[in-house]
Amino acid sequence: MSLTSLSILALAAGSQSAVTLDQQLPGIYTNEEQAYFEKDAGRTPPPWIALKIESQDNGLTITRTDAFGKPVASPQSGLVTSGAERDSLTVDNCTRNFDRTDAGWTYSAMQNRMLCNQDYQIIGVSADGLKLRFADGTETQLKRARPVECWAAAKKTEPKADGSPDWLFVRKLSLHDQGGRVMIGGEESGTKPLILRMRAVYWPKPSTNRPSMVLYVHTPDNPDRAVSYSWADIDASRVGLNLRWMQASCTIKGAERASDVTASNFRG
Repeated sequence: MSLTSLSILALAAGSQSAVTLDQQLPGIYTNEEQAYFEKDAGRTPPPWIALKIESQDNGLTITRTDAFGKPVASPQSGLVTSGAERDSLTVDNCTRNFDRTDAGWTYSAMQNRMLCNQDYQIIGVSADGLKLRFADGTETQLKRARPVECWAAAKKTEPKADGSPDWLFVRKLSLHDQGGRVMIGGEESGTKPLILRMRAVYWPKPSTNRPSMVLYVHTPDNPDRAVSYSWADIDASRVGLNLRWMQASCTIKGAERASDVTASNFRG
């Protein structure tokens, strides 16, 4: 049996289940949790960063975005090359080699002698997220985000002609569970603008708080402090809140199907 075949079998036996690097990379990633908890502990947090990696016919595109998913820099081109023992990722003109392990892909220190002048470089990839190294040598951990779809309703500032409350109702609001945000209202909508934000929170030790899905409501003039929030179990498929003057309900895509499977198995 060839070395290549042995490598493929070894990868298939691991937790990555034969997923290739170019298949693993696409997704949305942020370091929302690390940045939040480092600041909460009184330490200097890493710069907040979000990456959107998409598959293309000729490789990948890597785009740095804000929390609303809007690009904040020009997309970079990416290309994955697979070898017998390691894989490589080329971003623009910088190539980095990775050793494959059962847990994912780790930066191959002995195989990366090329100097690259970039703001950041991907140095680790797993099913859960990415590890980045910034140009100053500091590192940060980005978690893979799950897509979230919400509906929201907000009371308008002016009532209807008959004096009853008037409402703005919006469906299919898209964000994600790693600090993703979406705005509703404002401008000609008749309501004040509001921001929904979602986090999947795993509290660091020694906290005894249980992991939670948290839905926040912010105003644009104070984006770091929530007006209100609600939470549910980390495995919840939906999180909602009702503040009387606004309501929202968010579904974590994929979690609902997982819940249905669990319930079906229990009934069986």
